[in-house]
Order: sequence, then C-alpha cells, then structure tokens
Amino acid sequence: MLQQSLKILLTRDRSAFSTKWVCNFATNLVKAGHDVTLLCDSYENKKDAPISDKVTKINLSGKTKNPLLNLWHRLRRRLSLPTWRFGRALKQINPDIIICYFLQDLFNVTFGIKHDIPIILMMHNPPDEVFAKHLKHRWQKKLYHRLIKRVAAIQVLMPEFVEMVQTEFPDVPVTVIPNQVPLPAEQKDYGIDGKTIIHVAQIAAAKRQRDLIEAFIPLAKDFPDWKIKFFGKVKNSRRHKKYMAGLQQLVTENHLENQILFPGFSHNITEEYLNSEIVALPSYTEGFGYGLADGLALGLPGIGYDFALAINRILVNDKSGYLVKDIPDMTEKLRLLMQNHDLRQKMGEFARRDMQKYAPETVIAAWVKLIRQVLENHNV
Repeated sequence: MLQQSLKILLTRDRSAFSTKWVCNFATNLVKAGHDVTLLCDSYENKKDAPISDKVTKINLSGKTKNPLLNLWHRLRRRLSLPTWRFGRALKQINPDIIICYFLQDLFNVTFGIKHDIPIILMMHNPPDEVFAKHLKHRWQKKLYHRLIKRVAAIQVLMPEFVEMVQTEFPDVPVTVIPNQVPLPAEQKDYGIDGKTIIHVAQIAAAKRQRDLIEAFIPLAKDFPDWKIKFFGKVKNSRRHKKYMAGLQQLVTENHLENQILFPGFSHNITEEYLNSEIVALPSYTEGFGYGLADGLALGLPGIGYDFALAINRILVNDKSGYLVKDIPDMTEKLRLLMQNHDLRQKMGEFARRDMQKYAPETVIAAWVKLIRQVLENHNV
C-alpha cells in the first residue's frame, strides 16, 4: 500500500527558483499534500518566483554573502561534474521519486550514481527539437540512450509528441500531461476596448514576431488607433540582437513606430493582457505556448498557425480564435477580429471556458496519478 503523502524531488539544473512554471508546479504538488524538494545547481542570482514556503529549496552552488564560499562554488562548478554534488544530495533527501525537468537533469541524477529511485523525465519542448539539440553527436546519443534506460516514464505536453519519443526511445512508457494554466479571477472587460494585439514571448526568430508585423502592415492605415505590443526579453547574443534589429528596421521602414511597440519585460503581464483585445503567438512550433494560453484564459481571442504543434491544440479554430495558414491569412483574420467587437467577445468568452481543462487541480491530479503508477510498478 502506497503512502498517502509522497516525497517528491523536482530537479532543474539552472534557475529553478526563478522559473515560474517550476515554482507553480512545486507549490501545487505541496497543496495536494505532498513533500516537495526543488533541487538545482546554479550560481545565478535571479529573483525568485512566487513559491510555497512549504517547498524545500536547495541550491548546491548558490551565490552567498561569503566571498570565499562564492569563489569555491564557482571553481567547483567549473572543475567538477554536477553528478558528484547531486549524488550526495540524493542520499540526504532520499525521495520516493525524482522528476527531471531537462535531459541535463537526468544526467545530473544518474551519471555515475547508483540508486534505485524511480525517475520521470519531462519534455517541455517538442521532442524532435530536444533530440536534434542534445542527441546530434554519436557520443551524446549513446550516453542518453544508456541513461534513459533508468527512466520509468517520460511525460510530454501534447499527444502529437508521443510518437516522436517512442521513435527514439521505444521501450519507455510515454504519458501526455499538459502544462497547468492558472485561471485568474480577473477576466477581460469587454466594455473596455484596448485596441491592442499582444504578443508575449522571448524576442527570437522562433517566436515569429516578424510574421505578425508583416501581417499587420496592410492593416495599419485602416486601423490607425490599433497597436501591437511585443512583451519579451532579447537574449544577450549576436543572433538575438540581430533579429531584434531587423524587427526595428521593418517597423521604421513602414513608419509604424507609434503602432508597433517593444516594451520589454512586464512585471504585471496580466494587466497588459486585460488591456488588450487579441493575443497572438505565430510560432512555427511550441512545447505548449504559455504566451497564448495565458491570454486565452483571461478571455482574449487568439491567433496562431494551424501547422504549429501545441498552438493548434490549445487554440480552437473559429471558436477561441483563428488558426491561420500563412501571413496573408493572418492579415485577413486579424481584420475580422479588429473590426468586430462582438466577435472578439464571443471568442474570448469561449477561450476562457475552454482553458478550464488546463486548470492546475486537473493537471496536478494527472501528475499524482502518474507518480503513483510509477511507484506501484517500481514496487512490484
């Protein structure tokens, strides 16, 4: 007979305490009555996301107020494998089960470490993208195939991702559990016309901000009081800075500086959604698509590509918004929404109702069911 309260170790190698999704997940597992430890190995000193004080947080290489200890942490991270630190932590925590956020986390808790703790591996991105990045070299593929033999189950976000995993790892059970989407008490006030299209994502080519700008250009003169606001950071890399410069050049060339804005990061993104009319996320693919889902949950109609994995499951075409095939189609569907307040309200109301299937209590219940199944199989 399994114990009622489970001792769960959630591990994310970097920035675990500042990652909103991880902190929400840990908090909701605690609310469900379980003992949760969040373990990471990061020297970064970012602001923590909101998290229950009942979650045990352990950072094996965290920055402290002691300069000598900080030097030791930095040197140790450079000169030793993280598995040495994780191995010692596992003995101290002694969890019933380990949930790994990334493949790197699986490496950290298995490579050269002997233990019999069952492991669930998460896939937060489309598996084909994960494998293309982490299994591209022969030695990587050999290593992770060996390590994944120790995995009891792999969790993916969408049904379309199951086959991708099974093609690479046919012997590991795969379970579909979507991300949780909090349903705020607030919702769009349809009496307030914000005349804003909101896009929330990192400024990067994969998020296709350029597509949305190009779709808006033919509409700008007909809707001079409408704006697009792109909320998101630009990574400090040449590739991302170059992409951002290209977006700004496109805006300038079309004299849209007053209609297409890049406010950067928002500390109150919920308020920004509520002051908008349409949420757009024209990515070519997503693991889940929080930038879209959060807007739908607040009652905004959405726009996304019909071929984009995850987007085409979260967004219900012709009901919670439009799934479009290309940029001209995006222009057409934006026009329909921008000129019809009642249509926006109808679709937004449906979107909010539809997102209830991703309510935290529903998603956490699915997770607890999977964890208990893994433990039952492990104890047979």
